[in-house]
Amino acid sequence: MGIAEPPLSWQQQCHGRILQEDVTAFAELSEHALPHLTRFLQQQFPNQESHQIEITTIDTLMAYLALPDKYDPEKLSLFAYLRMAARGDMLNAIDKEMRRERRVQPIDDPGLQDQLPSLDLLTETGELNEWLETHTQLTRTELLRKLDEDLDKTDKEMLLLMLDGVRDTSQFAEVLGLSHLPQDEQRAEVKRAKDRLQKRLQRFGNQIRH
Repeated sequence: MGIAEPPLSWQQQCHGRILQEDVTAFAELSEHALPHLTRFLQQQFPNQESHQIEITTIDTLMAYLALPDKYDPEKLSLFAYLRMAARGDMLNAIDKEMRRERRVQPIDDPGLQDQLPSLDLLTETGELNEWLETHTQLTRTELLRKLDEDLDKTDKEMLLLMLDGVRDTSQFAEVLGLSHLPQDEQRAEVKRAKDRLQKRLQRFGNQIRH
């Protein structure tokens, strides 16, 4: 493989300190393991972007830190264990990306137009999130970005509450600065604000259909 690793005695000592929750042990391990695993993944997956390799390396180390007792020093060295875990994590990341690409369609695909969410779905967090994930590459943040020109700060905060499935009138009233009003007036004002926001969402829905 051509990638050297620290002496076995050092690895075992470092692992032992991590098990004992030594606060500096993981930092010392990371100093050696991050470049080691990065070079390893670069050799194993030369076509992968460096950003994905960096993320995978960090995720592997954090997973080890969360459950260090999963590693058995009797079977293999710590760095060999981390290399095996990093390779598995990278394969999982590649598989996830391939599955995502297979199900994503262009937003202007004729077959997709019939599957666009109705206005009601834009206020149901589960339905909207599932639709975004299945048929587009839009995240909630990207959805808000596309609505940026049509929404002010208050409307964006309201939309986030709607996307989170919030039903409590008081939370919307707080965003609108109406918490001082009686509850019946809060409900009326919140409904009026939601209706106005839904009309803006309807315009957005019409735009992505054409």
